[in-house]
Parts: sequence; structure tokens; C-alpha cells
Amino acid sequence: MNFVKIEQVLVHYLLKNKILNLQGIGTFHLDAALPEPTDSEKPVIIPENTISFHYDPKTKEDDDLVNFIVEYTNKIKPLAASDLESFLSLGRQFLNIGKPFTLNKLGTLDKLNSGELVFKAGELIAEKIEPQKIKNEETEQPNEEENLFNDYQQKRKSNIGAKIFYVLIVLIALALIGWAIWGYDFDKKNADESTATTEAIIPVTDSAIHNTDTAANMTDSTTDSLAAAQQKPVDSFTFKIVVNEYRTLSAAMKRLSDLKSYHRNVIMYTNDSVTYKIAEPFTLPLSDTTKMLDSLKGYYSNVYLDK
Repeated sequence: MNFVKIEQVLVHYLLKNKILNLQGIGTFHLDAALPEPTDSEKPVIIPENTISFHYDPKTKEDDDLVNFIVEYTNKIKPLAASDLESFLSLGRQFLNIGKPFTLNKLGTLDKLNSGELVFKAGELIAEKIEPQKIKNEETEQPNEEENLFNDYQQKRKSNIGAKIFYVLIVLIALALIGWAIWGYDFDKKNADESTATTEAIIPVTDSAIHNTDTAANMTDSTTDSLAAAQQKPVDSFTFKIVVNEYRTLSAAMKRLSDLKSYHRNVIMYTNDSVTYKIAEPFTLPLSDTTKMLDSLKGYYSNVYLDK
């Protein structure tokens, strides 16, 4: 079986239908009638200036063209559509970097500075190709038992190819859904017990935080240390960016511990031992606040400035 290239099929589709729609590119028209070839074995030579092109990036996939590719390549329709899209996508990439997109035996497309595509006719030759099904029927016929077995093998291969294609699509979809659910649960967990208060707060020192092994087992002495820390002067930070708020000390301490284990430079704030905030302090100029906010938004779900 001879391997048929996409470019060959495109040329023959244009010869047969006088029009060729390529998605994301535009439409080719064959503007002249061609004489019937006297020798079916020789390639068809297309006269110059017989093909026109209309650029239209909104051109959709032509279902008839995909069916034509199926007929001449003996591929299942999803694979034929994928081959066509891959071929055109590669061509668009060439055009985007300033290189011509060559349609073999048809011509080339170039991209102008305005973004519009122009077509230049090349060596317009249509080499002989035949539908794969026809070629299979014209080959030497085996006996009836062998013929039935070959038909079964062809159907089996097509079915296997289609199943693999759809299984891959399902696996990718499930992976994306799982990733989205995990991200949602992570953000939701971090947002538990959050508040909207913006009252002035005072940082809690590391000594008050590390006097306990776990937030759930905070002792009265740790609470006393926390109250004493409220009377200490605020550290000389230029500004602070709050990344989480919590109603309970245990939840805030757990989040603080988690972030420190990720090597994040974070501190905890409170003004009344009821509302707690986790923040990253900075000694940078105030002009850098916007840049740091944008940077932390890629790591935390909700952040805001607290000078």
C-alpha cells in the first residue's frame, strides 16, 4: 500500500470540487476547467493563474474534506481530522515566525506585516493517487477464508485505534477534573474560619509560637505570652501582605507551621486573641507593593496589603 500525503489529497480535492477550505487559513478556488487527461498514469499539470485564494482565519473545518482524506488514507475519521489539523497547525507556526507555508504541488502561503496571508502558485502538479479501498479491491484476491480474515483484521485495527483515541481523551479529562477538585479543596481548607476584619493587629513573636508543640494543645502560659506580646512594639517592617485570616489560634498556628515547613517567611498577627492573620513581612520600598502582591497571588488564593 502506497503512503498518501495530506498535500496530495488536498490537491485532488481541489481538482474534484473546485474549492478547498482549510480551517484557520482560508479558501482556495480553481477558476478554470481542466481537460480530461489522455493518460491516467501521468500526473495532471494545472495551468498557471487558475487558482485564487481568499484569506479568512474564521474558516471552519470542512467535513467533506475530512471524509475525502478518510477515503484516500483508509484512516478512521478522528485520526484523519487530527492529521489535517496537525498539518495546518504546523503551517500556521511557520507563518507566525515569518517562514512560508508550502503546500506541495500547489504553492506557498506567506504572511504580510498586516497579518493577512497571500498565496503564490508553485509547481501545480497533481500526482496520481487512488482511494485505498479501491486499491485493495484491485489487488490479487485471496481465497474466501483469507478475505474474511483480512476484513476482520482491518475492522479490529480500526476499532482498537478508535478505542485508544477515546480512552486517552477520557483519561486526560479525568486528570484535569481531579486536578481542579484538588485545587478547590486545598483553597477551601485554607479559607476555613477566615474573616473579613481589617482592624489593626500586632505581630506575635516566634518565642510565643514555639512554646507549644501543637496548636491544639496550647497551654495557659502560651496564651499569657501571647497577651504580653501584644504590648511589645511592632517590628520595623515597611509593609506586610496578609495571606490568611483565622478565628481560632489553633487553626492559625497550624497554617503558620505548614507555611514555615515550605520555607515561607511568614508571621502571625492578632489584636485581641480572637482574630489571627498570617502575613509575609517585607522591608522593601513601598513602590514594590504591587509587584509583591502580584507575585504572592501565584502562591496564595487571597492576599492584601497591610502596612
